[in-house]
Amino acid sequence: MSIEATPPSEQPSALRSNAIGLPGVLFQSVTTMAPAGAVAFSLGAAIPFTGGALPLAVAIALVACVLVALNIGSMAKHLPSAGGYFTYVSRGLGPQVGWLAGWLFTFTYILFIPLTLLVLGPVTDSFLSSTFHFSIGPDGWIVYALIFAAIAFLLTFFGIKLSADVGVVLGAIEICVFAILAIFLIVSAGSGNTLATFNPASSQQHGLGGWQGVLFGMLFAFLAFSGFESSASLGEESHNPRRTVPRAILLATICIGVFYVFCSYAGVVGWGFNKITAYPNDPNPWGTLATRVWGPFAFIAILAILNSALGNANAGINAGARVLYAMGRIRTLPGALGRTNRYRTPGPAIALVVVLGAIIMLWVGLVYGPTLAFAFIGALLTVPILLVYMATCLSVPFFYLREHRDEFNVARHVILPAIPFILLGVVIYFQFVPLPAAPFDLVGPINAAWLVLGIIIVVLLSARSPQVLAQGNTLFSEEKESAPQASV
Repeated sequence: MSIEATPPSEQPSALRSNAIGLPGVLFQSVTTMAPAGAVAFSLGAAIPFTGGALPLAVAIALVACVLVALNIGSMAKHLPSAGGYFTYVSRGLGPQVGWLAGWLFTFTYILFIPLTLLVLGPVTDSFLSSTFHFSIGPDGWIVYALIFAAIAFLLTFFGIKLSADVGVVLGAIEICVFAILAIFLIVSAGSGNTLATFNPASSQQHGLGGWQGVLFGMLFAFLAFSGFESSASLGEESHNPRRTVPRAILLATICIGVFYVFCSYAGVVGWGFNKITAYPNDPNPWGTLATRVWGPFAFIAILAILNSALGNANAGINAGARVLYAMGRIRTLPGALGRTNRYRTPGPAIALVVVLGAIIMLWVGLVYGPTLAFAFIGALLTVPILLVYMATCLSVPFFYLREHRDEFNVARHVILPAIPFILLGVVIYFQFVPLPAAPFDLVGPINAAWLVLGIIIVVLLSARSPQVLAQGNTLFSEEKESAPQASV
């Protein structure tokens, strides 16, 4: 299969061979969030800290992410780029900080792959064993995880149109199944329905009146939201990106955020508000909940979780590979990553993301076991993405003051970015004060090591090839804003 380098003259549009519309772009964000899988695993990982107050933590995270989405939209409408945050932060805070944002973002999306494989492998193994009494051994989940890694690679390698179409179908299925299941759980709870789920005093950590547990658990709520912004990476592969991308990001955040609040409430009251401490002891709590209300049809929920995780892997590879492609295209990473294949997708970058994801999945999964490994990887990837969100918010006022002063508005471009910037800073602080138990105490050192490595690379690039690093300021589609707008 031939791999061709992207000629410099084609760099802005090398990916734009099969532009996709709003549904495909929207579901890039939706499936990266993995709604069903996030409800079943990411939000569940917060319960040891939030307890019955999980819906409150999710609701606050929703507000923060909507504000971040608005700020991303402010940048995306002027900078439709495969580089996403790399480009946004470069234009707002300078190429050095922009490169670091791309570095952290890439780390996050590489980790999305082992995260989803740690759902796909174990859930498939458990489902086949319990339903069909078929087992291939105690580590059979590894075989299934690697099979799904191969499937996700094929979906993303052979063109964005195929990948986007699959994402729409997978995303719609999982949302419908879990929304219906949540309704059944709320109805079956009867008198167990309670507004105490929105009271911080219901958390499992009682410091600060219960807010300590809510704030720490919000890390996993943000993990569930992580990916709402990933459609920004399709800025060079979508119709009318200046309009489509911001709309897709905001719609995905609001719609799936409301879905999360609804399902988290259903999960708490469906399990039993006063019995929620037992929730973390179940390796597949939503499978148990589905069995309670659907009986023999509970397998539908399991299939929805698998469907969700596959869609997440598909979308995560798309986003992560395109940031690697954007950085490789201007030679701030190895130039091979800035190449496209005959299907006009960044083939080398896609292959690297999948291989690294599989290796990390095997390493962490075998050391900690799939359940603890999932929570650990989730915590590890969420802190960097929150830092990138903060950098994007900080970029907004500087970008508009310098390049679009005629549009600058204090409320829209100063106050609006400041609110999520401060809130996300508070959430990050409470991830490390007090220091969490092992292995979560390793999250800070690992994140710091990755950041320091990135700073070293930036220093070397600044000294040896400043002109290459500076290209981050011009890495975006050259589609003119005055050009006729494509229909969506």
